[in-house]
Amino acid sequence: MKKTIITLITVVIISCVIISAKNLFSMDIPIGNRGIRAAINAGDLDILFIGSSTFRCNIDMPTMDEAYDGRVYDISYGGNQLVAASIQYDEIKSRSANKYDLIVFELNPMMLTEKVALSDSRVIWDLSWDGKKKLWEKLSSSGNTDSSVLYEYFVTSGMDDLFTYPVTEPFYSTRYYKGAKTDETPSPGPEVLENAEFDISGETLVPAQEEAVIELLEKCRRDGQAFIFLECPHYYRLQEDPTYQKYLDYYLDLLDRNNAACILAGDVSFDDHEAAYFEDMNHMSAEGRRLYTKKLIKLLKGPEAP
Repeated sequence: MKKTIITLITVVIISCVIISAKNLFSMDIPIGNRGIRAAINAGDLDILFIGSSTFRCNIDMPTMDEAYDGRVYDISYGGNQLVAASIQYDEIKSRSANKYDLIVFELNPMMLTEKVALSDSRVIWDLSWDGKKKLWEKLSSSGNTDSSVLYEYFVTSGMDDLFTYPVTEPFYSTRYYKGAKTDETPSPGPEVLENAEFDISGETLVPAQEEAVIELLEKCRRDGQAFIFLECPHYYRLQEDPTYQKYLDYYLDLLDRNNAACILAGDVSFDDHEAAYFEDMNHMSAEGRRLYTKKLIKLLKGPEAP
């Protein structure tokens, strides 16, 4: 019996040490081709993207590399959370002495309706202990910190990556490049996209996400950091949805009142009715992201771009 108790105590102590180490030092474990640490290691950048899976799927990094001599990176593990983007910005600025000529934040109007939650727990791995506490405070103030979230946040999130690191890291390093997807994602075809069901009519504004936009604006201006908001094209059924358009107008009014620049989907000559360019309503196929990125670069570089 005594031996069993000692064994149990030992297991508990070891588990606590592992959990504590993960929470304190996960940001220092090298993750190739994705995440905040890898972005910082990339050095000074012409463009740093901060967004969600939309950026991860819609920005083609090899194409960006050609245009900017490799001085680009994409941090796209905040889920659909503007509150996470604000904290990721803090992490970049506090942990890096690098220069970022332009930071591009995602302008997805439906992000304003997202409940403050762990929509992508991968973000926790990237954060310092201070960043983890800030995000937890955001979750707590929004009332989304029950025991299951607490357990996921501090115990289970990233634990699979930690234990399988030697095996999975080489795989993920080839699956992503500078934070963006590398696979040849096909379109499911017009029949699938035309019949895919979605309903956003019941979505409502979440004040914390709107406040995060204001935080980003204020932080960038405080730091003298050049920034712009970018709306990627969505498949036309979502792009033209009345609820999407309502929150897009709200977002644009918010940016206009704060004198913040943006690039809209319509500013880039891209056919959002072409099913071959999309994987689903939000994300582009490999063909679509390469074409869109080329057109976006011309807009970012100006009319004299080759």
